[in-house]
Amino acid sequence: MSVHGKNTHDDVTKFGNDRKYRHVRSPRKNDQKPIYVTNSQNQTPSNSTKTRKKRFYGWNIVLASALTNGFGGSIHWQGFTVFFIPISQSLGLTAAQTAMPFALSRAENGLTGPITGWLLDRYGVRRLMLIGTIMTGVGYVWLSQTSTFLAFLLVYLFVISLGSSTSFMQASTTAINTWFSRHRGVAMSINSAAFRLGGAFMVPLLSVAVLRWGWETAALWVGIGMLVFIAPLAFIFKRSPESIGVGPDGDPIKESKSYDKNNQGEIQDSEDEWTAKQAIRTRAFWTLALGTLLRMSVHGTIFVHFVPILVWKGESQQMAANLIGLLALCSVPMILFFGWLSDRIGRQRLLGGCYISAGSSLLLLNVVDGPWPIFTVLLLFAGTEIGSGLNWALVGDLFGRKRYAFIRGLLSPIYNIALFTTPVAAGWIKDETGSYEIVLFSGAGLMIAAALTFLSIKKPNHSPDLAHE
Repeated sequence: MSVHGKNTHDDVTKFGNDRKYRHVRSPRKNDQKPIYVTNSQNQTPSNSTKTRKKRFYGWNIVLASALTNGFGGSIHWQGFTVFFIPISQSLGLTAAQTAMPFALSRAENGLTGPITGWLLDRYGVRRLMLIGTIMTGVGYVWLSQTSTFLAFLLVYLFVISLGSSTSFMQASTTAINTWFSRHRGVAMSINSAAFRLGGAFMVPLLSVAVLRWGWETAALWVGIGMLVFIAPLAFIFKRSPESIGVGPDGDPIKESKSYDKNNQGEIQDSEDEWTAKQAIRTRAFWTLALGTLLRMSVHGTIFVHFVPILVWKGESQQMAANLIGLLALCSVPMILFFGWLSDRIGRQRLLGGCYISAGSSLLLLNVVDGPWPIFTVLLLFAGTEIGSGLNWALVGDLFGRKRYAFIRGLLSPIYNIALFTTPVAAGWIKDETGSYEIVLFSGAGLMIAAALTFLSIKKPNHSPDLAHE
């Protein structure tokens, strides 16, 4: 039935003098709802059909990152402290020896960080994350079969550590930075919060498994879990928003002379994109490197020795693991809130406040006793948890998306120098003095220095001379 021209039938009724819209009644069913149609000359895709906007695929990337770090990453990074005392007792090691594999893995990550970053930029997150999670899973299975310090050292260093360096935080933050700009702080903080939330549940559960069935059995099941549940998540990671025809945050792609429509998988260049050579010539890069070094030296040391520190304070191993898990759980809403806030007021001031809070926590930990006073003080240490995601978001704020992984990787040798030395040094101090008092006081000073360093960072100017190098 035509709705154009003169209407001689009762089934078409004009609406006043507006000939653009006509009311069509169905000749078959009297109770059918009216349908509104337009004249053919006025019908366009924009006014005839309202299409519902699809959810931005970048949030799938955030979800996959959150699951990867919430389960796999939290067990690997935060769970090591649960293995610390049982492995030390089982293999007859000192605190310094037990901390050595972790410390050496930091040195290894420092050397491989720039290479890993280049590979992530070159080949994308999916391939490296898949390979890395498989290596980490196999490594934990292999670790469960070790019975000597040398075997423990080699497996942890060359299988577990090498795999984890490509499959957890560096890979996921690279993916998130690629897919987000305006909402970078929120997205990074969701990833960071998931890491802590996973720790809140996985660290106490891992402690129960270690104390009930032994560290070897616990390590075996960690490895199997990595292979079965974590490795397949790598397939969710797509190359970039440009690969699906949109820009960061799901915004339309801003066409420029440098953008090739025929190669949509490539990240679009902009005036805020820096090469690694340009970045390392700026004061902002080296100030960022110093702040990251200071805060990571304390963060890494405390989390390696967290359970031993709380046992030194008079708590049981299980209570220590429970307090660490509860701290991670309480950190989650704070991480999410400050991530949202950082997208609105900037990251430097928040980072400064976070690390002043963490430094104060370490000072107070020396003078309090009892589980709840200790936990109250540890809540201040949540500042270092909040600051982690903001630190990596700041790298993207300063130097852009396209070469983020490589530039972040260039920071790796710098802060991993501290992660190589400080956990072993803390273990040596404990062996020599029987106390963690010096470690906590020193950590407080370094955290406050990190706060002042982050407060001094200013966004560098991307001059035309640099842009055309």
